Amino acid sequence: MPRNDSTFYRLWRSGWARLALLLAVLAAAGGVYRWLNPPPPPAPPPTAKVETTDIQQTVQAVGVLQARHKVDVGAQVSGQIQQIHVQLGQQVKKGELLVSLDPELARTEVAQAEAALAQQRASLDARQVDLRSAGRELQRQRRLLAAEATAATELERAENELAKLEADVRGQSAVIARLQADADRARLRLGYTRITAPIDGTVVSLPVQAGQTVIAIQITPIMLTLADLDTITVRTKVPEVDIQSVQVGQKASFVTLSGEGKAYEGRVRVIQPVPERSGNAVFYNVLFEVDNRARTLFSDMTVQVTIETGAAQGVLAMPMVALGERGKDGRFAVTVVEGEGRQLPRRVQTGLQDGAKVQVVDGLKAGETVLLAPPSAASAASAASAASAASSSGR
Repeated sequence: MPRNDSTFYRLWRSGWARLALLLAVLAAAGGVYRWLNPPPPPAPPPTAKVETTDIQQTVQAVGVLQARHKVDVGAQVSGQIQQIHVQLGQQVKKGELLVSLDPELARTEVAQAEAALAQQRASLDARQVDLRSAGRELQRQRRLLAAEATAATELERAENELAKLEADVRGQSAVIARLQADADRARLRLGYTRITAPIDGTVVSLPVQAGQTVIAIQITPIMLTLADLDTITVRTKVPEVDIQSVQVGQKASFVTLSGEGKAYEGRVRVIQPVPERSGNAVFYNVLFEVDNRARTLFSDMTVQVTIETGAAQGVLAMPMVALGERGKDGRFAVTVVEGEGRQLPRRVQTGLQDGAKVQVVDGLKAGETVLLAPPSAASAASAASAASAASSSGR
């Protein structure tokens, strides 16, 4: 009579039953392992505490160095450059001779103007002699007419002659004044052949050379450029978003790109009201000065500028990444984390910020814990909607 377990025996002999048993044992072992070694709880969200600290608010921008005073020295008369008395980089004092032009043409103009003036003065002297004679003749005619020894027409003729001579003398005096002005201008032009320094400074540009002819008719040819390098002006472009926090008198400093690490300090002197545009970006030029008597700074250097726009000591602060969206009232959304991980929304008023921390003016207390990088309002609404939908489907 056949056995009832023949089918199982055949399956066992074929290996399927042994495989199934092995899988069942492994599954049971895995379940026991998970029961004995439960997975760690999820990491809590990153948080930070509201603490008392110091904050220094700054604006950073790129700047360019320029000489505070820079003068282009030109030639006011035409002529050939006779001699250049300075060299590039030389220090000069106000009034020092820089360039000499050939003075011969200007001297000739002076001589001609003075000769014309002398000639006119001689002519005026002659007319004044005639004027005095006409005056004496008029007096004589008046005496004769009083004695009835001459006719009235002779007196009238003497008066007319005197009047004409007086008018002629006035005209020649005006001509002398004009010729005197011409002579003064000619002497001035002669003085222009000696080009002197208008300020104390350094020769930073010398585009001409001896023997070159300059023509000063419609434009003034530039002979050289002087710059006062004792004081350097920093011109920095501050973005539109930061310009309202910058004020005249604030502390400003910069470091050069040479890597020496030395900071040069000054005070904001002026904020130019007319902006400069670069594409869609708007920048405002902010200027301040630093001392450069050591001659360590040069024109057109590019520097990294830091302007201190505010500072506070011993104030409440938290990381800036804890700030959420800003409301119409100017307050920011913050999520406060209380005991057992409970999260509560809060609206806070902020003050100064240094890029990493932000001052808490109102809305939080020291020691409270805030959630870092809180979700935006849109993300929170989306998450709430998803949670509501999941709850509805579960029911």
